[in-house]
Amino acid sequence: MISLEDLGFSKGIIFETIVSTYTKQGHPNIAPMGVIKLDTKKILIKIYRSSNTFKNLKSKRCAVVNLSTDATLFYKSAIKETNIDNKISKDLFEKGDIVDAPLLKKADATMEAIVRDINTLDSERAEVILEVKNIKTAGCLPKVYSRAFSATIESIILATRIKLFLVGNQLQQKQAKKMIEKVMWFKEIIRRTAPKSEYDNIMSDLIKRIKIWKKNK
Repeated sequence: MISLEDLGFSKGIIFETIVSTYTKQGHPNIAPMGVIKLDTKKILIKIYRSSNTFKNLKSKRCAVVNLSTDATLFYKSAIKETNIDNKISKDLFEKGDIVDAPLLKKADATMEAIVRDINTLDSERAEVILEVKNIKTAGCLPKVYSRAFSATIESIILATRIKLFLVGNQLQQKQAKKMIEKVMWFKEIIRRTAPKSEYDNIMSDLIKRIKIWKKNK
């Protein structure tokens, strides 16, 4: 079987992935998640206990961790309102081979995993330990690196926090302001390195949504 090391995982480093799960009703759900390798088979996710992904992990006890270089997939997974009726299209998924969780058809690699342990960290967060049972790759060739891709992914991750922090306490609102400044800086990088690209389009849409969030806070 392909190993975590083959995919580039190193112990102690957070890697950005898209975690997909099923709800109790069988609807697919995805969310961008940072994953940490614990050993050759186990990975750890630190997650908000109020999130849909956490609820699905508790009920289904499994997930698929998707690896992708497609910024659009990250955007759809992070900002649900970009999808029709705020629901991710079922056409993006197929059923996992060995776990009751959906995998993204367009992922570069998928890791089917089962929940081994759930530990409460504090009133808001928990850590979930998953054991990887099956890894598949799309067999695609490596892609050249673009600063625009990294800037877009970082902006999407920041945006998920911005939306929450804008309606939080005074300290969180100050943090949201700093995050917005970072997003604008990343936007400038993308404008210079990938003008009129999918990354540029995502950032333009994201900034419009941030303005709406600020207005409606």
